Order: sequence, then structure tokens, then C-alpha cells
Amino acid sequence: MYAKLQNGFLRSAPKTVQWQGHTVNNPSADKLAELGYKPVVYTDMPTDAPSGQHYESGWKEGDKIVQTWTLTDDPVYPEPELSAEEALNI
Repeated sequence: MYAKLQNGFLRSAPKTVQWQGHTVNNPSADKLAELGYKPVVYTDMPTDAPSGQHYESGWKEGDKIVQTWTLTDDPVYPEPELSAEEALNI
């Protein structure tokens, strides 16, 4: 797959492009590279996240766009407050 990285998100190469004044269907890798698209390399998510943490996907751009993984703390959600009616039924 070929894509461009824009604002941290992948934008896949289209199936039809304008290349040197011509419309090209199913462009070759060479044509896509000439138009600024790069090959995308997907990687497996690590499975060693400790309790209370998880991995989030990201991208690093060089001559290819490579998927990266960052270890992040799990979100902490506050306990919901009881409504007045629920509090009376306790």
C-alpha cells in the first residue's frame, strides 16, 4: 500500500491519478512515488503491556511510512454520581 502522512493520519493513494497530464488508472509504485506517495509498513503491536497500560498506534515517516507503537497509561474514568432518585433507593 502507498499513502501520504497528513496530520498524523494515512491518506491512501487513489486508484486513479493525474500523471504528466494523463489520467492513469491503477498507477505503478514508481508513478505513486513520483507523486509523493510512500510505501506503508505495518508492524505487529507488542503484547507485553503491563497492567494499567496499553499501546497506541502512530506513524514515522522517512523513505517509508512505518507504523509505531507507544506505551500509554489506560484512561481513568471518574465514578459516576448517583442521581437523587438512585440515592434514595440505597
